[in-house]
Amino acid sequence: MNFSRFVQRRARGDRFLAAGILIAVFLAATVAAGGPIYLRSLERVGMADVADTLGLYNKNISVISDWIPLESTEIEHADSVVDSAVNDDLVPLIQRRSTRIKSRAHFWALNNTEIVRGEFVSRAYFHELEGLFDAVTYIEGKAPGPNLRTDDNGDMIIEVAVYETRSRQLRHGNVLEDLNIGDVISATSVSRRAGIVKAEIVGIFVENDPRDEFWLGSATAILEPQPPTVFGGREIPIVLFTAQDAIAPGVGPSNAGLPMSYMRVLFTDPEQISLIKAGVLVFAIDRFEEVIADGLPRATTLAGARASTRRMATKMLFLRLPALLLAVLGVAVVGYYLFLVSGLIARRREMETVMLRSRGLSTFQVLRVQVIEAVVTVVLPAAIAPLLAAMAIGLAGRLPVFESLTGGQNLPVELSPMAWAWAAGAALIAFLIVLAPTLSIARSGVSDVDRSRARPDRPPVFQRFYFDLIIVVLGGLFLWEITTRGVATTDREGEIVTDPTLLFAPVMMLISVALLMLRAFPIMTRAGSWMATRFTSASVAVGFWRLSRSPYWYAWPVLLIILGTGLGVMVGTLGSTLERSNLEQIFYDNGTNLRILPGGLRADIRPADIADLSAIDGVNLATMAFRQNARVGTTSRGLEFTVLGVDSERFADMAWFRDDFADETLATLLERVSIPAKPEPLILPRGTTAISAWTKQDPYVNDHFFWIVLKGAEGRRVTVTLGQIGADWAEQFGEIPEHLVDPIEIISLQTFMQAGGDGGAPTTWFIDDLKVSGPGFEQVLLDFENTGLWTPIPTSNGLDDSYADANEDPGVGDPGTGVGMVVLERGTVAGVRGIYRSATGEPLPVIVSENFVSLAAIAPGQPGVVQIFGGFIPIVPVATVSLFPTLDPDVRPFMVIDVQALLDFVELRGLVNISANEVFVDIDPENHAETTSAIRRIFRAGSLLDREARVEESVIDPLTVAGWRGMGFVALIIGGAALVLGYFTYLVAHSNRTIHDSAYLRVMGLSKPGFMRSALIEHGIVAVIGVIVGVASGLVASRVAVGAIAHSETGRELLPPFILQTSWWPVLAILALAAGAGMVGVVSSFVGFLRTPLHELTRTTE
Repeated sequence: MNFSRFVQRRARGDRFLAAGILIAVFLAATVAAGGPIYLRSLERVGMADVADTLGLYNKNISVISDWIPLESTEIEHADSVVDSAVNDDLVPLIQRRSTRIKSRAHFWALNNTEIVRGEFVSRAYFHELEGLFDAVTYIEGKAPGPNLRTDDNGDMIIEVAVYETRSRQLRHGNVLEDLNIGDVISATSVSRRAGIVKAEIVGIFVENDPRDEFWLGSATAILEPQPPTVFGGREIPIVLFTAQDAIAPGVGPSNAGLPMSYMRVLFTDPEQISLIKAGVLVFAIDRFEEVIADGLPRATTLAGARASTRRMATKMLFLRLPALLLAVLGVAVVGYYLFLVSGLIARRREMETVMLRSRGLSTFQVLRVQVIEAVVTVVLPAAIAPLLAAMAIGLAGRLPVFESLTGGQNLPVELSPMAWAWAAGAALIAFLIVLAPTLSIARSGVSDVDRSRARPDRPPVFQRFYFDLIIVVLGGLFLWEITTRGVATTDREGEIVTDPTLLFAPVMMLISVALLMLRAFPIMTRAGSWMATRFTSASVAVGFWRLSRSPYWYAWPVLLIILGTGLGVMVGTLGSTLERSNLEQIFYDNGTNLRILPGGLRADIRPADIADLSAIDGVNLATMAFRQNARVGTTSRGLEFTVLGVDSERFADMAWFRDDFADETLATLLERVSIPAKPEPLILPRGTTAISAWTKQDPYVNDHFFWIVLKGAEGRRVTVTLGQIGADWAEQFGEIPEHLVDPIEIISLQTFMQAGGDGGAPTTWFIDDLKVSGPGFEQVLLDFENTGLWTPIPTSNGLDDSYADANEDPGVGDPGTGVGMVVLERGTVAGVRGIYRSATGEPLPVIVSENFVSLAAIAPGQPGVVQIFGGFIPIVPVATVSLFPTLDPDVRPFMVIDVQALLDFVELRGLVNISANEVFVDIDPENHAETTSAIRRIFRAGSLLDREARVEESVIDPLTVAGWRGMGFVALIIGGAALVLGYFTYLVAHSNRTIHDSAYLRVMGLSKPGFMRSALIEHGIVAVIGVIVGVASGLVASRVAVGAIAHSETGRELLPPFILQTSWWPVLAILALAAGAGMVGVVSSFVGFLRTPLHELTRTTE
């Protein structure tokens, strides 16, 4: 038997189905081969960005040590250790190497004068730089040589060169020195204070290019170093540059083993950095550092590329996860389509196959036929798929989605043998899928085939043996694993590890839903048929009857539509959700358009700063804020939390706040923490020089003093003491400091004693007739006649003190009816107790996180005391939120409070100076650049968190989002093509399968409209069920998938949590293509049905 000719004849007869297999294998092999190529292309783009971001200076690898003796053997040993640490992965990156040795400081003198010593005199340093000759130009003299000589006194003389700028008008002690060719410098080590080395200046040079990478980003630091900052100011040092290999024999003997500053720089090629894999580079540098640590104890490895590359590797990890997920989904749809087509081919050829077997053809020979067919349908696609995938990926760089990455050029493509390995693996799986139905039929006989055709469709083998339920159980286990543990986790070393096998969980979920639908579909169709035959017309009943008679035949397209629609939903959901989540992470961390963190010598925010910001053109709002770690209760063991003070009146107008963070709007929440009314301040009359009050205590407490805390117009707080509180009523006086600027306000009245914590002595303190006086006046500022506006300061025992109005004794101050009475218990604040003015006497209202309530055991509405900045603050939670911008409840519970109320309360004691330490700013986006530039001029030393700039420079966008979109686009095309081809194939096969039934129905009088109605019912129910189940399962699977892969670059879950967002155009595109294919298939079969004579229809065989 000529197998080749037989295969050709069979292929011509089933050319449509054979082409379907060819396309399916080609799609699967292209995805399998193109996935690694695509991810590698994106990684190369990312690494090129890393190399570009590092620049000339941070790309290099350096080893530094200050503990190596200045000896030739030690230098050679250090160089050999560094060179041996360069492993095979680093070798292609290294362009050149440079050893840099700098001696310790020396006192020096010029031309045999006496060496000047002292704390502030100039120092001399000997410096050897490998490769210096190529980086400088000598304007006088020559380059120093390695030869050494000794003078008449036996002192070693070494040739040196000096930098031109550092050779003129150098202050040295009491004189100004110029360094010239031929001058001899005598130097002695500052550390040893013994030994002499002499250096003859033979050359004066200038640098060729101060921006050259040789200078490591700062030529000034090498050529013109500045002295350390000391009180009084030290003179400018000189640097004496030696020839290569000259510093150790020339300077080392006089240093007698003193250590040097050693550095070996490995200059790397940025082009090679862009070509290496991120993980390989990080691992290579880690190995390099391990060798250095073993060979050079106390040495430090500087590798600027490592941190950036590690971030890139992490970014690629979170790019790879959704890309692999989408690829798996696309291949799953293609695999199912292949399974469908191979089943149709096997069914079409079953009679031919069993007849060949009955005539003596062995199973091996049947397999041989399939292998010959596979040469074209399987091997050929696997061979050319990597080439076409590489070409398509390269051209994809010109698409708009990649334009920000490639500038409209091709993506870099790297074709490796692994691409063919992946394509071969996909082709092998495809071959097994195609082979399985044929081998199953080859084991049957002619009678078996006739008997199976005569009977209604039986459940599939995997359903009869409950393999589908096993898959459902496995899918449940995958789902449980991915929801409880996630795809990405952090190990004990803080490294992010992934389990890519869990990416099959969403796919398993879709397949499980489809398999469960396969079990439910026959029941649904029988129920529909029963209702249709009793309550509808004949044409409608025919459609339902066909569904119920062969439910498993119709279940195959249902499963195909479920998988295809689910893929479309996940493509539309995954990218949109992750892209939105990335933006919301930045919005959440920033809080507003701009967030300013002051730095440098002044890290506080004053009202004047807010006024300056508000005056900038383009600034809509600027508010101060305060952020600090605090504790619940009055001890050091209380729950630690983060307190954030914001402007309760204006923060809601500028902050980003999502509805799911709380049950109420941000404006409503902040209204609850605002302090609506404050008592009239107690302002001292202008010119006040003294203040007094009548006071006593009962029982008497020794060394118990009366304090009054004042605040001037500049915000400065001062404590005025009125002396020891007596046992009897007496008027006590204090002086107003002259430096306080009017108006001056009384902040609080306090007592003080040398005690800590709970060491205060219980007593009752009485106050009356607070008077002020100055030149020509004296008046009672407060007479304590039923004021009721005083509240005790919380202490280490919480809210234990109390204030009340009491009756006035006769003869106390000015006549009146009342005095103030403060009951003081044992609690103190570093010995301080007292009262402050409050309109309500209530604790400060605060908003707390939900976990604050559970961990601190302070329920909403329940007063409590917290420690903030060393003070005890009475608070009462008035609302709870799950999240609040800029705060992470997983790191610490948090509390939000009105910033001004918090600052005022902490300063009541007068012992601390507290100010806001952050600023939230809302700006006009149209003048963004000019506004931010003006703000930076005010806060030069601080950090400016710019939301718009962070969005543009985000590590996720554009590389990762482009990766998601690109892979989603590919998966959509492949899945959509498989769905359309599969559905069209099914319709053609269905037309051939039901042609006899249709002919008999036509003979029995079924009209054309009735036939169309029955066909629409028949195929419409299949489509509707597949679409509804596919969309629902796709949304659920998308939530599972996003929840598993949505992690920050440190492996933590995203903050804020993602909100599922679906772009429906991929679903609509897939459904439109499938609907178009369905309409073409139905109409063409209907037209063919009507044009074919009845006598031919009844004689036609499959």
